[in-house]
Order: sequence, then C-alpha cells, then structure tokens
Amino acid sequence: MGFLQPLFLWGLVGIIIPVLIHLFSRKKSIPYYFSTIKFIKLMRKRTIRRQRLEEILVLLLRSVLVASLFMAAAQPVSKKAFLTEKESWVVLVLDDSASMSAATENPWKNLQEASEKILATLKKGTHVAAIFTSGRLIPFSTSSQQIAKQIREGHAGFHGQTLQPAMEQAFSMLEKKIGYKKIFLITDMQKTAWENFSPSGLRKVNPDITIVDAGEDENHINITIKDFYPVAGKNTYVCEITNWSKQEITTELKITADRYETVKSITIPERKTTEIEVKIESDCQTIKVEIPYPDALKADNIFYLQKETGEQKKVLAAGCEGPCLSYTKASMESAGTISVDTKNINELYNIVLEKYRTILLVNPQKLGFELRQKIMEYINGGGTLVYFLGDRVAYKDFNSDWEAQEVEEFFMPAKIKGKSEFLKPGRVAWVATAHPLFSEFGERTIDFLKTTRFNACFSVKEVTGDILMKLDNGYPLLLEKRRGKGKIFLFTFTPQHPWTNFQTKPFFPVMMTVMVESLSGFTYPTSVGDPVVVKGSENAAAVSIINPQGEINIITNTSKTPVSYIPDIPGIWTSVFSSGKGQQKQITAVNIPYREGNLSKISHGEVRPIFRKMHVSFINKNRMQKIILAEATGGQMMAFFLEMALAILIAELILSNIFAFVKERGSKNV
Repeated sequence: MGFLQPLFLWGLVGIIIPVLIHLFSRKKSIPYYFSTIKFIKLMRKRTIRRQRLEEILVLLLRSVLVASLFMAAAQPVSKKAFLTEKESWVVLVLDDSASMSAATENPWKNLQEASEKILATLKKGTHVAAIFTSGRLIPFSTSSQQIAKQIREGHAGFHGQTLQPAMEQAFSMLEKKIGYKKIFLITDMQKTAWENFSPSGLRKVNPDITIVDAGEDENHINITIKDFYPVAGKNTYVCEITNWSKQEITTELKITADRYETVKSITIPERKTTEIEVKIESDCQTIKVEIPYPDALKADNIFYLQKETGEQKKVLAAGCEGPCLSYTKASMESAGTISVDTKNINELYNIVLEKYRTILLVNPQKLGFELRQKIMEYINGGGTLVYFLGDRVAYKDFNSDWEAQEVEEFFMPAKIKGKSEFLKPGRVAWVATAHPLFSEFGERTIDFLKTTRFNACFSVKEVTGDILMKLDNGYPLLLEKRRGKGKIFLFTFTPQHPWTNFQTKPFFPVMMTVMVESLSGFTYPTSVGDPVVVKGSENAAAVSIINPQGEINIITNTSKTPVSYIPDIPGIWTSVFSSGKGQQKQITAVNIPYREGNLSKISHGEVRPIFRKMHVSFINKNRMQKIILAEATGGQMMAFFLEMALAILIAELILSNIFAFVKERGSKNV
C-alpha cells in the first residue's frame, strides 16, 4: 500500500487526543465512612473492572476512528485490485499547448518523464492510448514501449488550450470498454485551460482520473504581444502588450517591415496591457514585431501582420431595396478602391461570407437562425459587420435574435428600445476623435458634421460596446464592439430621409470609405490551430499551402468547396491556386494565441468541483515516484477507510448507550 497524499499521515498523531481525554477525565474517588465496608469492597472490585473495560473499548474505538479518517485523507492506493482485473484500459491525455514550453525547466520534459513512468508501471497487456490536446491521437495498443517512444519524440506545439475536446474524446474512447478504466491527464495546470470547462459530456463513463501537474511555479516573468494593428493615418500602428508578471518590465520593441527596421524602448506596468503607438516611415507588406526579452515563454514575444494585395477590396451590402442601400453603396464605390456586391437577404444563405472583408446590413428584415449563426461565425473569424437600423428592424426580434446563448452574452454592442422621433432635429455633439474612423480629421470632425441633422434614431439600452458618436440630446449614433477576431459597427439610424440628411453630406462617403479601408488594409491575423479558409478556391483543382519554413503541402479539391487548412506554427503562410482569373495568392499571418502567455495556475481545490462525483487524484511533478501507485484503485481504498470510520462511529455510539443503560440498571439494583 502507498499514499498519494502522505502529508495527511501526520494526522495520525491525533490518536493521542483520545488517550489524553481518557487520562485527564478520570475522576478521583471521594471517601465515605461506613461502619462496615465488607460488601462495598466486593461491589467496588466488580464496578472498577467493568469501568476499565468500557473505557478501554471506547478509547480503542475513538483511536481507530481518528486513524481511519486521516488514512482516507492520505488517499491510500493498492495495486492488488488493479492487477486482478481481466482487462485494463488507460488513456493518457497530454497537454502539448504553447504554455508547456515555458520556463527554464520545460514542462514538456516533465510530461515526457511522467508518461514514461506511467507506461513502465502498467501490467503486461494493458490497453493504452494517448490523446494530445493539439488533436493528435495514438490509438489503443498493448505496446507501451512504442507509445512511450512516440511521446519521447514529440514536442510542445504553438496552439492554444483545447483541453475540453481532448477529455471528451478520452471519455468517449472508454465508454464501451469493459474492465478497469483510467485517465491520466498530464498538464501544466494553466488556469485559462479550465475556463468554461464543462463536465456535462463526461457523465457516461466514471473512470479513475489522475491529474499530473507537470508545470512550474507561477511566479514567472512573462510578457505577450497581444495585437498589432493599423490605425487611420499614414503608416501608424498600435501594439498591445500584456505584462502577466507582478513586476514592471522595461525592454525594447523591435519592428521589421520588409527592408525597414526600427527599435523603440518601452515600459509595461505589472499586470497591465499597454498600448504603444508606432510609426513606420515606409509603406510595407509584411511586418514582424518582436520583444527580445528573456521571459518564460519566447514564442509569444513575436507577432506577424500581413498587408492585403492591392486589388479592390470587396464589400457585401444587403438589406431592403431603396435609397438607403443605394446611398451606402455609392458612398463606398466613389473611392475607386472598393467593390460593392449588392445581394438580397435570402441570397446570403448560399454565399461564402469570408470572401468579403466587410458586410453591410442596411435596414434588413428579420434574419433566420441559420443566417445569424453564419454571420456570428464570420465576425468571430475576423470579419466586420456594419449594421444600419431602420423601420424594418423590430426591436423585440433584434434583442432576442442576437442573444448569444452559448456564452450568455448579447452579440451586438447594445440592445435597442425602439425608434425615437425628435421634435427638434438632433445634431452631432460628440465624436470619439481618437478612433481610427475619425483620427485623420481629429477635432475638425465636428466641423464637418455641423450641417448634419437627425430627425429620428433608435434608443439603446444595456450597452456592451463603445459609443463613437452621440447627439446633443444624448442619443448614441454609432457604437462599436469587438467580437472574437472581428468587429461590429452599429448605426442607430438608416441613411435616408426622413431619418437624416447625413447620407447627402460629403463626410458620409469619406467616413464609410475610411471604415472599409482601415479595416481591410491588413489581413487580420489568425491563431495557430484555427482553420484558415482559402477565399475563392472553391473552383480550384488544387491549392498549394506554403508554411513559414518554406515547406509545401498540396491540397486537392474534389468537393468544389473552399479549401481550408490548419496552421501549426506561427509566421506568414501562403496559399496559391489557379482560377479563371489566373493564379491567385492568399497571405495569412499566424500567431500563437495570446492567452497562452498567462501562466497562472489553477489550484487542486478549484478543479475538484468540476469533476463532481468522480474520483480525482493529483500528483505533483516533484513527487513522480507516486505515479507507480496512481493507476491503482485508490478510490476504493479511500472509500474503505471512510466506511470503516462510519462503522466505528456508529459502534461507539451504540456501545456508549449500552454501557449507560447497564450502569443505570446496576444503580437501581443497588
């Protein structure tokens, strides 16, 4: 027998407590004087013998009760039951996310060591499988040595946490197996991996679960480049840097853009995300941002951005036919760099939305569920939605339709109350002049809008986005919200009379053009592990995917649907294919998920409630020798001692009552 939590064995010292209670609770006899004590002496001997027997029994029971409780808390395990099972099924769930390569002592090495020790202690004939959080699977095999070799040759990747699907797959693989079932989860216990983790899909199987903590202490210094994006104004960018550490960091920001290079000194406060404005003195296609700082995780110190090709930027506009849609389309096409496709709402169901950098919905009728889901996926994947409210938008439908049930959050920047018509026309009183839409004009934006009048707009409530324009009567005109990798711009009016004369003013086409230009200037970076759709490849026979290391993978397209691939390393990826327009090329900047830089850990106490009613044990990387015991039926041994403690407690209560009854009866006889 061994123990997974031997620290609790110190509690066995508590056995001395019942002994001390026994010694100090003994009463001294009070002397009484009688004429003859012949019969009293005889009765005293019988009483003392009975009392001593009672006290010894109660002392023994209480001592065993204390010992049983602390033995159960120490999580005893025995290999006897495990070795007697006819068949044994073990699944290793291995965390190979980016955070596993952090720190000086690589957690991935701890994972490999733990895996080898687990596999070495399994009995011959045990069926073993391994699931990596990156999606790689080693199916069930009785050759532990072969599985150990594949794990030894592997490495931590650059993807984000996908613990939930990996655990669900492990449970699914064990669901119909008969015999002893065990899951080993080996991870660095990164807290972000457990956010929104739900055990709802893990109820069909109840295996033993052992979680091996292969991570480092969380007192690491680590900084992450969260984002790098262009803003309005020539060659101006904003770099968002997050300092996860508990100390201020001063370092350098190095920017390499084609043949241009610059270095800037920066200071990031502790536990803060800092925005740093950068100007690059040349027009460039590819930008690499780097922080050469010796922190715990190096991969998230680099960020890539790629500019789109110089062809026209395509925008999709849909809504009710009429002046408002015509005004909106004409305002953007006047720039000459934007191509606008106008479609009916019902046509959007069969259109690949990812072909467009921006989608405009101008006073649309009620959208069906499938279309709403399609638009949500488009925005989360990096697309932009510009939404103009009008008479055909019912506020009750709008508020219920855009409720994102899966995350219990409203998808749009605000809910709407209803249309408000003004007795006195409203004027623009405030504009977020620092925003990319208006920063090129600055404080002059208000001057450009002096002659603009608004006779009506929608009132809003429960605002979850940022307000960018506001009337003098307090009504917001434009709100913005970032969702996933994309953005939503919500206009509380429709560009036509009698709502407003804004669409007839020179600033309206300028604002719409700047909006599309600023959003379409660069491809929005994707993350390692996220699927990338090659736009326009639905009719291509094959697509060549070139990774940042120059390796080429050719994907044949027999289904006549857009080709997609999943990047596994950060950098600039290139997709090349032939179509009716000649050879096409798509450039995609890929970065590691910035949340991997947060190396804070979750405690064992926070994990236990997630797997309620399941037996879960924990092993620290510093106690790897205990792994040899972890595959045993620890839950049964622990339950045995708990049941013993309960039985002793009941026995002690019964005996105490019997002794009290006998004593009382004896007193009456005397």
